Amino acid sequence: MENPGPFTRSQLAQMGVERRHVSELLSQGRLHRVSRGWFAESRSPEPAVRAVQLGGRLGCLSACELHELWVPHQTDLHVALNPGAPSPTVPPRAVQFHRLVTVCRSAVLPVADAVAQVLHRHDEETGLIVLESAVNRGALDQAEAEHLLATVPMRARRAAQHFSPLAQSGSETRLRLFFQRRGVPVQPQVFIPGVGRVDLLVGRSWILEADSRAFHTSPSQIAVDRGRDFESRGLGFMTDRLGYEQLWHSWERTQRWLLAVLRTRRHLQPPVPLRAGR
Repeated sequence: MENPGPFTRSQLAQMGVERRHVSELLSQGRLHRVSRGWFAESRSPEPAVRAVQLGGRLGCLSACELHELWVPHQTDLHVALNPGAPSPTVPPRAVQFHRLVTVCRSAVLPVADAVAQVLHRHDEETGLIVLESAVNRGALDQAEAEHLLATVPMRARRAAQHFSPLAQSGSETRLRLFFQRRGVPVQPQVFIPGVGRVDLLVGRSWILEADSRAFHTSPSQIAVDRGRDFESRGLGFMTDRLGYEQLWHSWERTQRWLLAVLRTRRHLQPPVPLRAGR
């Protein structure tokens, strides 16, 4: 991602913006001061600007979101404080501060450092969601992900046994992890002839799709999804779709329903294609 700022004066100099040009850009309104020694453009992201104004750097989940990783919905701003930087006497509302071990000179933590903060400070599921998203989107390679898992606390390291580079979204990771924690056989991103690639195949015959708001709400995509479901049921698979609401806002209820289906043990039976009548 191209660095949109904020910038220090030395960072601007490295970009070819000399000191006299900084003054010109300030007078033209193309730059503005956000804190002592820090400057921003109009396109500089507001969360990063606020983090600098609070004396820190944008970190943890907030930095991951800015790096365009899949992040569970959250409203707090996560600010990373450099070693020796003072902590606010009265922390602002909806701001979480994290202390860094090494100095970060940019306004936003690099991807690997931001993901490491999530793995250290959040639950196993959230850490796994962010880590898998970073690998799936090419922000980290698998070796980097494995290194991060090897350096975090044992609690977070348990995610290693469930890690998959194939997850397409945090919703898919959450759903897959539900089954993995219970020892239920589940495969991500399985290709089924006549149907295509499905998000999850549970057991031998239960297809689960974790539909996102972005890609499964248009009339054309709904038509495609219904066609795929029609084909999969014809091949003898159980097929269900779970939306963002069910996976995040009604998750407790959804888990009860998933467990009820598992108790039927139908997912362990092989798919039996339907026989077309005359």
